[in-house]
Amino acid sequence: MNRKQHASSSQRTQIIIVSSLLGIGILALCGLLIFVFRGNILQLVTPATATQAIPTMFIPTVDCGTPSLVIGSRTFQIQAFTPAPDGALTVPADTSGIAYWVAGTDTNYVFVLSATPDNLALIASLTARTTAKATSKDCNYTSYNLFTPEPGSISASALPDQSLNGLTIFIQSDPSGTGMLVRGEFAGEQINTFNMPAPGASEIQAEISLLETTTSADATTIRVGVSIQNFGSTPITLSTADVSLTPQDAPSLILAGSEPSLPKEIAPGSIETIYFTFPRPASPAATLKILNIEYDIEGY
Repeated sequence: MNRKQHASSSQRTQIIIVSSLLGIGILALCGLLIFVFRGNILQLVTPATATQAIPTMFIPTVDCGTPSLVIGSRTFQIQAFTPAPDGALTVPADTSGIAYWVAGTDTNYVFVLSATPDNLALIASLTARTTAKATSKDCNYTSYNLFTPEPGSISASALPDQSLNGLTIFIQSDPSGTGMLVRGEFAGEQINTFNMPAPGASEIQAEISLLETTTSADATTIRVGVSIQNFGSTPITLSTADVSLTPQDAPSLILAGSEPSLPKEIAPGSIETIYFTFPRPASPAATLKILNIEYDIEGY
C-alpha cells in the first residue's frame, strides 16, 4: 500500500511538470504568432478611415463621325484608298456616295470618284469657283475653290505636288485610264478648339478660321485674316502675346499691327474678324500661332 501511494504522488508531480512545460510552449507560440502577424492584427483592430477620392478630369472632345467631302451640294463619305502596284487609281465602279482619298496625299489631297451616272453628271455640272469642303473626324475642315473640269488622267507615280495646299478630284470615265480632272485651290481652313478651363472656371470654347493671306504692294509685309467665334459663356481677350508668326529656322517676328487693335475682347456668342500684319518672312513658309492653334502659311 505504501509503494502504491508513493507511485501515485510521483505521477502527479510528472503531470504538473509536463503541463507547465506545455503551457509555457503554448504561450511562447502565441507570442511568436502575434509578432509575425502584428501588421494584419493592427489593421483589424484599427478603426476604418474614409479613403480620399481622386478627382477625375474630363476633357471635352468633339466628333463629327465619318470624314466627308462636300462637292457643290453633294456630300461624300471619305474612305482611304491605296493605289494598285502599277500605280493605277482604279476604284469600285458602283459607289456613288464614296470619295476615295489616295493615301499619301496629305497636303494636296487627291480624291477618286466612281464613274457612276450621278457622279459623272455632278462633275459635268461643276463651274469655276464652285466650293468643295473636306471635313475630318474632329470637325476641322478645309475649303477649296474649284476650277472648270478638264479631260486628263492621274496615277500614283504622277500625283500633285505635296508641298502646296490644294485639291484634285478625278473620275475615270474610260477603260484606258482617262477621265475628268477637277482641281481646287486652297480657300480657307477652320479648326475647332476646346480649351480646358481652370478648376471652378467656366468652360471656354472658340472656333478659329484662317481666312486669307496677302502680301503688301512693296512686298515688305504680309496681312493674315482670321475669324474667331466665341462659343463659351465668358469673354475671350486676345492680346499681342497670343499671336505670333515664326518663320522656318528663325525666331518669331514682331507683330506690326492688327485691325482692330489688340487687346480685343470677344464677347460670348460673337464672331470677330481680325487682320494681323507681320514683316514678310524670308523663308518660304512660316507658322502662325493664335492662342494654342497653329497654321502653316506659305506662298506669300
